[in-house]
Amino acid sequence: MIAYSRQRWLVWLGGLWLAGCVSFHLPSAAPPVYYQLDYQPPGVHCPRAFNKGVRVWKFTTSSPYDRTEMVVLKPEGQVMFSSAFQWVASPGTLVSESLLRDLAQTKLFPRVVGANDPANTPLELSGHVFVFGWERSGATSRAVLQVSLSLVDTTAPRRVILRREYSLRSESWGDDSSAAFARAMSGLMAQFSADFQHDLCNCLSNSR
Repeated sequence: MIAYSRQRWLVWLGGLWLAGCVSFHLPSAAPPVYYQLDYQPPGVHCPRAFNKGVRVWKFTTSSPYDRTEMVVLKPEGQVMFSSAFQWVASPGTLVSESLLRDLAQTKLFPRVVGANDPANTPLELSGHVFVFGWERSGATSRAVLQVSLSLVDTTAPRRVILRREYSLRSESWGDDSSAAFARAMSGLMAQFSADFQHDLCNCLSNSR
């Protein structure tokens, strides 16, 4: 009887240990925690502006980032998903909506609209998110963002104003934290938005 009770006790302890070691990507009974990109729009000053409105289309996204679950990249090529920690929308939507908000607060365009706005806007901004991940290597982590953009003037003759790919990596951090990943990705998005706006200013300067 004592041996049986001791065996049950060991099984119970083992179950607690396993519960504490549940992997980042395994389903949890608790509701998922959702994160949004949170940063102040960069205040990029540009002496000139475009004379046409721009439409920001929803960006497309490469797999495995075409989902709301946070994606963790391991050095050995493993990809992990989290149902417990998620973004409020897919990365393509997060990036395009962030740029839509940032551009609307600048004076670069007389009008900035989203995909479903009926307004006539000759300029169109589209893009593709290649990487939107949490890169782990040993005890350190980084946020990685890779996005391509195209700004096109659709009036005849149709022409590409700007086409560029942006690749950014955050500073590393040591704790295994989804909140730290969200902060780091927000910082990358702020830098990406600022870099894009500087490139737009350069396009305007070079068009003289």
